[in-house]
Amino acid sequence: MKKSRLYFLPVFFIYLSVIRNAVAEVFTSMADVENLVNKERQILDIFRLLIKAEQEKISAIQNYIEEFTETYDKQGVDPIKVVSHPVNAFLLVKHLSVDYGNLREYLKNDFIGAALEDIEKIRSSTRFPEEEDIKGAAEGFVRLQRTYKISTENFSSGLIPGIAPARPMTSFECHLIGHRLALEKHHLHAASWLEMALKKLKEGKETPKEQTKEIESLDWLQYSYHQLGNPYAALELSRKVKELDPNFPTVDSNVEFYTNMMKDMPENVLETVKSQPRPPVLTDHGGAYEALCRGEGILRPNVTKQLRCYYETYNNPVLRAQPVKIELAHVSPDIFVIHDVALVSQMERVKEVAMKHLQRATVVKPGSVGTEFAKIRISKSAFLDEPADPVIATVNKRIAQVTNFDMKHAEHLQVANYGIGGHYNAHYDFFRNPNDPNTKQIEEHKGDRIATLLMYMTDVEAGGATTFPSINVTLFPQKGSAAFWYNLYRDGKGDVRTLHEGCPVLAGNKWVSNKWIREVGQHVFRPCALFKDSPNITDF
Repeated sequence: MKKSRLYFLPVFFIYLSVIRNAVAEVFTSMADVENLVNKERQILDIFRLLIKAEQEKISAIQNYIEEFTETYDKQGVDPIKVVSHPVNAFLLVKHLSVDYGNLREYLKNDFIGAALEDIEKIRSSTRFPEEEDIKGAAEGFVRLQRTYKISTENFSSGLIPGIAPARPMTSFECHLIGHRLALEKHHLHAASWLEMALKKLKEGKETPKEQTKEIESLDWLQYSYHQLGNPYAALELSRKVKELDPNFPTVDSNVEFYTNMMKDMPENVLETVKSQPRPPVLTDHGGAYEALCRGEGILRPNVTKQLRCYYETYNNPVLRAQPVKIELAHVSPDIFVIHDVALVSQMERVKEVAMKHLQRATVVKPGSVGTEFAKIRISKSAFLDEPADPVIATVNKRIAQVTNFDMKHAEHLQVANYGIGGHYNAHYDFFRNPNDPNTKQIEEHKGDRIATLLMYMTDVEAGGATTFPSINVTLFPQKGSAAFWYNLYRDGKGDVRTLHEGCPVLAGNKWVSNKWIREVGQHVFRPCALFKDSPNITDF
């Protein structure tokens, strides 16, 4: 019996319980997911130690039983004769007193209670997934399916083109996604996922733990088909529900409602409804934006012939030995890809610093200086100023070199990490927007955002491109490279052609950093025009 185990486990639990982390929505950032994986590993270590401790308890009990049985309770042995030996008599007394006392005290140790208490401490120090995160994941699935043309069957089987397969989802997991999508009124995709849940259940290959409750999937599926305008499918499903449970809530009223609805339908409409496929066909794959995310955009020939790669020094002596590598990705507006902006060690350090400050990303409130959470941007971000870590000043200096802009009035470096289906809807970086002007953000001593540098700090396994819908440009992340463009015409007006979006991350971990460069102090590097070079858009 190892008494040291009585002290080791609680100490280990206490050690684990002091680890803490910031609270944040799980689905918005892969950094959250990485943190959760690490926390769960720690919790599993506790469970492993708990199993070992409980096994030792069982072993101690077994030893106690065997010790008595071996000497005093063997078949054909007279225990009275055995005990007549003085040594055996002593050993029996010792067994019934000392050994039992030790065993009793050992069994009093509540390893399970201690383990659960410290596991809860770990879980309370970190935001573990909740219902909101299932919603976020489900909406991320829809975004990925629409953007990258992925069928529910392939998605639920873990088969996504271009990346390693994942474990197939169970019928219960498919039901969770479908149920959540039905609640959020994504009925086309909800029906597809609920149909998949029922299909997997019907195959009969799952354990009871993996199975969905058939009646619940049927009921939510009839609701989604009703919302999709298919009362025929809704009636069939409602009748199936009634077969399984005649007393199921609302089933009688549902059957009556759909029956009457179909009675009132013209014959040709009814035939059309009956012919609608089950499961529904997911034909909605978006428009030009989604096509660009898939890399299907085509540049105009007059643009393509002007594209080139070149070295630039900006007449800066520091850059003569190692000039800036620039790739011109579009002309008018000029979109650049600048290569080798930062060292791998610098990017890793920036990510480490940002991890301590990540919060769910916000966007500027229209017409104000404030910010708000928004569904148009699913990520977490942090603004890092130079006192946060020496590497921030180093990166800012390098950005100044590769862009030939003054960083004095530039905004702090913004670092962002994207989660499941993480994306950023179409937006402008400037504030002189003819459609939604927000001059409150244009501080007199800083001006508007004259240019943007967007640095990719990771390669992304699939998805996650930056697109410019107005000009058919798609830029896929390359670690250490940066997209760079001017947000303003030389006369100071916002260039609406720089409308851009962040495509959903299909697989991988997308880290980026943004540097928004303000216009004040840039007259040497990008002089104002002597004439109006912007198109005739409403003046401000």
